Amino acid sequence: MMSVRWGVVGVGRAGSARVQALRADPRSTVVGGWRGNPESVGIDSFQSFDELLQRVDAVAICSPDPYHATQVHAALSAYRHVVCEFPLAASAGEASSLFALAVARDRVLHVEHIELLTPAAVWIRDFTAGKTLSGGTIRFSGGARSRVTSPAHANIARFHRVIDSIGVPDDVIVQRCTPNHLGVRFQFADDVSVGMDCRMEEGLQRHLEMVLEFEEGIIRQEDREVFLDGSRVELPASAGLFSQDQQSATAAILDGVEPYVSMEQVLEGLSLADLVMGAA
Repeated sequence: MMSVRWGVVGVGRAGSARVQALRADPRSTVVGGWRGNPESVGIDSFQSFDELLQRVDAVAICSPDPYHATQVHAALSAYRHVVCEFPLAASAGEASSLFALAVARDRVLHVEHIELLTPAAVWIRDFTAGKTLSGGTIRFSGGARSRVTSPAHANIARFHRVIDSIGVPDDVIVQRCTPNHLGVRFQFADDVSVGMDCRMEEGLQRHLEMVLEFEEGIIRQEDREVFLDGSRVELPASAGLFSQDQQSATAAILDGVEPYVSMEQVLEGLSLADLVMGAA
């Protein structure tokens, strides 16, 4: 069996989860890490990024957001496959250049968006196909994030949930944009709007509530639970999300399988973040 040799850049919370996912993937081998605390998860620590690149076939970028694009560019330039935590870059234009480099180097560039792998997201995506949207609200709270590109990029996961569930909005109205509080209203066709309010402050408990109103029924998601017209939907058990993401990346590298998040979807999410920050 072929095996991909991986290095992990940024072994903190996300990097540790990535190491566990790599160990659970029978076609992956963790060679070591750079930055963060590789020793805490029992892997070798490299002294430099260049040293890591010389020893691996692929790199998982789990460093703080502002470093993603530069590190992805360096890895692709060295002809290494790349998995990158979201957001890939600070703009859709910068991300598009990275995808072009991946094509030129004939390497896989896989961007993690595990929020789209949850049973709730899968069920809502299937239900909303072909339905007529009439409105909705999304409320999210969570702990503060340090070293983010912008309030919009810090909430790129919520943007992807909007796009995945109901499509790309035609326009956006920014109501509030501070490091800890993003409030926007997404405008869709036929004067339909969906409001989103995201707060990320120290000590806030992580919580998501999403209500989507359709002519065919009202969906409400409360964290991992989904309700249709007030009745709880039976969802399948959730498999390990990072493991699913990792095995998707490995399949893209070894088997040529298309990723669960396409380049177009990644760019749509970043374009929406660009639109929000441009209107702020």
